[in-house]
Amino acid sequence: MVRPEQRLHPQRQPVAPRPAATMLLLRDAQYEGSRTIEVLMTRRSAQASFAPGAFVFPGGAIDPSDGRIAGGVRRRPTQDDTQAVQAVAAIRETFEELGVLLAWRHDGGFVDGHDIARLDRATAIEDHCSQHGLTLAADRVYPFAHWITDRDLPRRFDVQFFVARMPVGQTAVADGAEQFEPVWVRPDEALARHASGDFTMIFPTVRTLERLRSFNSVEALLTACRSERSLWSSCPRGGLSSGSVVRCMEGDPSYGELRLVCPDGQVLHSLDWRSTETAPLLGNVMRLTASNSGLMTGPGTNSYIVGTVATGFIVIDPGPDDQAHLQRIFAATGGDIRMIVCTHSHVDHAPGARPLQFMCPHKPPVLGRSSGPADRASHHFVPDRELLDGDVLTLAHDGDTHRLLVVSTPGHASNHVCLVLLEDGLLFSGDHILNGSTTIIDPPDGNMTAYLTSLDRLDAICAEREIDFILPAHGYVLDRAHDQIARLKAHRLAREAKIAGAVKALPTGSIDDWLRLAYTDVPERLWPAASRSLLAHLERLDEQRRPTSQA
Repeated sequence: MVRPEQRLHPQRQPVAPRPAATMLLLRDAQYEGSRTIEVLMTRRSAQASFAPGAFVFPGGAIDPSDGRIAGGVRRRPTQDDTQAVQAVAAIRETFEELGVLLAWRHDGGFVDGHDIARLDRATAIEDHCSQHGLTLAADRVYPFAHWITDRDLPRRFDVQFFVARMPVGQTAVADGAEQFEPVWVRPDEALARHASGDFTMIFPTVRTLERLRSFNSVEALLTACRSERSLWSSCPRGGLSSGSVVRCMEGDPSYGELRLVCPDGQVLHSLDWRSTETAPLLGNVMRLTASNSGLMTGPGTNSYIVGTVATGFIVIDPGPDDQAHLQRIFAATGGDIRMIVCTHSHVDHAPGARPLQFMCPHKPPVLGRSSGPADRASHHFVPDRELLDGDVLTLAHDGDTHRLLVVSTPGHASNHVCLVLLEDGLLFSGDHILNGSTTIIDPPDGNMTAYLTSLDRLDAICAEREIDFILPAHGYVLDRAHDQIARLKAHRLAREAKIAGAVKALPTGSIDDWLRLAYTDVPERLWPAASRSLLAHLERLDEQRRPTSQA
């Protein structure tokens, strides 16, 4: 766990969210000869206190009356009491705002336009139920998504998004007070109009539509939602990009970094990749990204600086021999660098170590592990001191302590190490775990079996040390360390299964043949790099086929 004193921003208590519910009414449609769905949306009042002028789905806060009504609704046996109350709120708000009512008549028929014409929207819906013998149709709505409003906003809601088929014979009519201009729109169309600036939507609405467009019929969507569980749950976070606020949800590349730097939701952290500026992550950790962005390096190589002015600093991965980048590292540390650590010897990580060492008056030692015998000549690296598995690198002054545990993680490279900042539960993963892509395993120095074994070891260490954040050599900080490692391992094993299938289908095929079969989901421009990992998988498959020796 990160020490509170290392946080960059004072702790704050976000506003407690109010329970709420939203309804996505859907209908089937045809567009350019293909099946699709349309969703009913409406524009909020320009004077609304939340999302003024935005196109939304009908919905609102849960009312005390919703709990009273929920006891008498028709619902599926699998719907619990909380879901029933949420469903009632979504149905009630849809009726009040758009005049559409999901309800059963006492004769067993579904409410239609003739029934709606007899109902005054100003009258409480529970009165309509008792006076006209109506039963709200909670059994016709299904949970689709769960959104909690971003922590930085002054008004927050904990919202269950429901989906339901539009009732036959009913027409949406906006109330003219809270909602205006009801419109049926395809998800793709709404997103395109939003991008062009004439259909304003808030972040959760945009992301919901992005997920919605993967369904081409209402029945397919309702079938996917019949487990009674939301397909996803999110509490977005905000950061700064080019001076403007941008938002992201769990699984987006920058989410983990925002969670580390601004855990209470402050919108203060810049997500811009600027090689000329340090990116403070904690009081004792900052990042400088080299200006070597590219296909294999992403935004560039991350050099991490651990420590404080009081303790001095450890530099992790000084990067390429780029004088401007090294000068920025020197300036950020005031030249008080106590150790320079290279996670491995590849050309975007280690060549800057010696030049940086020579810049420092105290000539800090270069630490790491020597290049393996199978490594390329361009990766040749010999440290001043070999790091051993379990070594602890310590900075300390007057009770201010920062300790880095060395973890041997061969796989991407035979001399690869990761580092754990013990006091704050951070994993510096080098190239073993990246944000935004999977690392290349390049035989003979790279080895897939070793890589997967190292992943398992890192997973165990993260569990033992309660590590949640991973700081990779390329890309933003990752959170949910266990999930990230599990995802990587599952990806590698799934790819291996595809490769095994390709080899079985074309036993006399070539690397290129197997690439075409096993990497159909990877852009062809990446195939040259992917071919190295394919070779590593082939070696692993061959290892598995070899008979084990008998003692």
